[in-house]
Amino acid sequence: METKQFIKLSKEGENSQIEYKTCYDQISYSLYESVCSFLNHSGGIILIGVNDNGKIIGVNPDKIQELKNNIISTVKNKDLFLPSLYLTPEIVEIEDKVAMVLHIPCGQYVYRYNGRYFDRNGEIDLDITDHPELLLSLFERKNPHLFEERFVDGLNIDDIDHKTIQFCRKILSVNKPNHSWLQLSDEEILIHLHLAKRDQITKELKIKYAALILFGKESSIQEFLPRYRFEAVFHMCTYKQYTDMSSLSNRYDDRRTLRCNLINVYNELSQFTERYLPDKFYLPIGTTRRIDLRWNLFREIIANMCVHSDFSSGYACFFHVFKDRVLTKNPSRLLPEIPEGNLKLEQLNNYTKNPLLVKVFHELSWVEDMGSGSRNILRYAPLYQPDYKVEILNGSHFIFSITYIKMSSENDENVLTNSKMS
Repeated sequence: METKQFIKLSKEGENSQIEYKTCYDQISYSLYESVCSFLNHSGGIILIGVNDNGKIIGVNPDKIQELKNNIISTVKNKDLFLPSLYLTPEIVEIEDKVAMVLHIPCGQYVYRYNGRYFDRNGEIDLDITDHPELLLSLFERKNPHLFEERFVDGLNIDDIDHKTIQFCRKILSVNKPNHSWLQLSDEEILIHLHLAKRDQITKELKIKYAALILFGKESSIQEFLPRYRFEAVFHMCTYKQYTDMSSLSNRYDDRRTLRCNLINVYNELSQFTERYLPDKFYLPIGTTRRIDLRWNLFREIIANMCVHSDFSSGYACFFHVFKDRVLTKNPSRLLPEIPEGNLKLEQLNNYTKNPLLVKVFHELSWVEDMGSGSRNILRYAPLYQPDYKVEILNGSHFIFSITYIKMSSENDENVLTNSKMS
C-alpha cells in the first residue's frame, strides 16, 4: 500500500471494512478479533499503528519483524484460528514512522478465534458465540449452497398452490403461446425448473425451498417458513417528514402484510404501486402509443426485491411508498462480488443472488436479461422525474431508494397539512 493511501484511510474513520489498531510494542487480542470478524463478514483492512482517532503513531521500529511474525504465526495456529489462514502484513513507512497493513479477505468459511465467533457490525467487532440467532445467520451466510436450492423435509406436491401455477400458465398463454409449461403438469413444471426432483431409489418427490417461496400455499409457507413476510407501507408524507418523529402522529396511512408466495407478492406490490404512485403521461416521439412509465420503472424495483432477497434470515422485506420517494429494504446475502456500503446502480449489473427464483420471473417476463433491470431504471427514471435520485446501501440488509418527486417547501407544507387531517 502506498503512503498516500494509508494516510487517506487513516482519515476516513473506522467502518465496517476499516479498523485501526495501535499495537505499538505488542499485538493485542482485539486485533485478532477484528481479523476474525472481517473474515466472517465481508473482508476489510486493518491499519496497525493508528489510534482510534485516526492519528498515525506507528509501531516500535525495533520490534516490527517480531510483530509481523506474531501475526503470521497466530493466524496459522489451529489452536487459535480455525480454520487457519495465511496473512502477510505489509510494512508501510510514513515519514519517520513505520506502520503495518493487514488486508483481510471475505472468508469462504465460518472462522473462530480462540474458541469464539466474531462478526462485524459497523465499526464494532461482535462476539456472537452466545447469540444463537446471530450465529445461525452467520453460518447461513457462509453456506456454499444457496438457501433456495435446499430441499424441504416434509414438503410435498399438495403444499404447492395449483392456482398460482395456473395463473402463470395464463400469462404465458398470452405472451408465449407455445411455451412448454402449457403442456406440463404442476409436478413436471417443478422438475423442469429444477425446483424439485424424484429420488432415484425411493421415487419420492423432493421439493426445494425455491418452489415453496414461488408457488407455495400460504398455509405451507407459514409452516415451513414462519417468519417469511413482505410489508407494503404507504406514508402520506415525504421521507424527510417521516424521519422527523415530531411532525406526524401516524406512522403510516396504509399497510399490507403479505405472507403469500412470491408470484402473488409481485402482483400485490404492483397493485399497491398503481394505487399510490402517480401515473405520468408519456408518449414517445414518432408513436401514438403511450408508455406507462410508472409500471416500466417500478416493476424493476419490485422484481429485484422479490428475487434477490435472502429468505433464510427470517427478516421481512419492506416496500415503503412516500410522497416523494420509494424505498425498499430486504435481507441480503453478503458476497465479495458486490462491495458493502454505498453503491451505484451500475455496480449491480450481471449478478443474481437466487438464480432459481430469477429463472421463473424471467420466464414470466417480469425480469429480463442480466443487468437489464439496472438499465431500465436508468432509462425510465429520467423520464418519470428528471431530478430523480437513486441511493443504494448494501449490507446485511439491501436498501434501495429512488426519489421520484422533487418536493418544494410549499408542497411539503401541503402534504403535512393533509396528513394531519387524515
